[in-house]
Amino acid sequence: MPKIPPALVKGFWAVDRFLGGDEPPTRVQRFVGRHPLVPGVSIGLLVFAVIVVPPGTQAVDVVAGIVFGAALGLTYYGTAIGERARQRRLIRQGIWKPGP
Repeated sequence: MPKIPPALVKGFWAVDRFLGGDEPPTRVQRFVGRHPLVPGVSIGLLVFAVIVVPPGTQAVDVVAGIVFGAALGLTYYGTAIGERARQRRLIRQGIWKPGP
């Protein structure tokens, strides 16, 4: 895995703090941080179903459903991984203690 320059890491966390990243996570954020695959798969399947389920679906619609569902699912998965990293940082800095 390539090494990320420290300036990029510091910049990312500075933007995160500006947007309220030092606040304790909500229940939904805690769930997403613990289970990042769940929102990604759920959103991906939902988008796939919305595109494929209507009557008169053709093969190109199925392919589009797979592509768009996978793209949006991966986007949500990446966001959940970012939330997990934010929660770990909050624990490291002593801002938040995870509960049960």
